Amino acid sequence: MRLQNGDVLLAWPLAQHVITAGWTYTSGAAHNAIDLRTQSGTSCVRPVYAAEDGTVDQAQTWDGKTCTGMQSYGNMVRLRHADYNGKKLQTRYAHLLKRVVELGDAVTEGQLIGYSGASGNCYGAHLHFEVLYKGRRVNPLNWLDADFTPASAAVRRHLGSYTSVARPADAEPAANALQTVQANGLTNAEAMSVYSLALALGLVGLGLYSAEYADAAHTKQNLRIGPVSAGDAKALMDKLTELGAADKAASTAA
Repeated sequence: MRLQNGDVLLAWPLAQHVITAGWTYTSGAAHNAIDLRTQSGTSCVRPVYAAEDGTVDQAQTWDGKTCTGMQSYGNMVRLRHADYNGKKLQTRYAHLLKRVVELGDAVTEGQLIGYSGASGNCYGAHLHFEVLYKGRRVNPLNWLDADFTPASAAVRRHLGSYTSVARPADAEPAANALQTVQANGLTNAEAMSVYSLALALGLVGLGLYSAEYADAAHTKQNLRIGPVSAGDAKALMDKLTELGAADKAASTAA
């Protein structure tokens, strides 16, 4: 977002703000970015959000093997934002499991652009986040607020030189539009139909679909799918309505 004084305050691209690598690695080697932890519980797949309104000016798909050059970023999205002081401002989101935007798409701050993963030259799942100003990588912490935690004292020592952007009291972060669909007491046939749709939408592969039996006889299932985009949530709810099971389900903000 742009503040009244003209400064830029980017939104954090993940819901949790734990930095696992700063502007330099703990070895002292250049990083020119920050890495953000995606592990939560047993899953490393997390929704990744646009840091500010913009347009997708690069959308890369990893070839599954190359870990050098631009392919080292793996599945990657770069956004072009409004100029700052007349100069180009961009953000990059790398090592994604999947991106959900394409080249030329317009996005808004807080919009889902992909899911975190471990593609490209990556040892362990995380989100690699860059800010580019005037075509050069700059420390992202100079464009974000102070709501973050370094993963260790060593990481803290390697955050680089930065001054966090003060968030005005009335400047709330943009809310994301992600939804979670919960359906309880579905028959196995109903659950299979919903599973098939979730599979086709790519949600099963992302680890966003979970199910458990609701009774000892294994004739009913409870499903939880999310967090997913508003469009995917609508498709799932439409399927449940088609099955006559809308009264067993609800879609709520993630």
